[in-house]
Amino acid sequence: MVFGHTTAEVSRVEGPAIEDAETIAWRATARTVVESGSETNSDAFAALAYVDGHVVVVTLVTDPGSADPPLETGYVTGLLKDAVAALRG
Repeated sequence: MVFGHTTAEVSRVEGPAIEDAETIAWRATARTVVESGSETNSDAFAALAYVDGHVVVVTLVTDPGSADPPLETGYVTGLLKDAVAALRG
């Protein structure tokens, strides 16, 4: 995708394994070129689970200006599994 000074690549990746649920996931990397020619990069990772007539979605977006280190994608898959377990009771 291209919008203005930003180019993004989006790719589907294997979703986490959750018993009796269909899952998918995707990753996006966006690069924005600013006036001085330097780049700002940001990442997004989303995982979805279709379970019992519901859609559970967890999305992680990396803030390129954050002083803290980014969370790992394993955080998203773990949170998705926890959310599905909570939904099921």
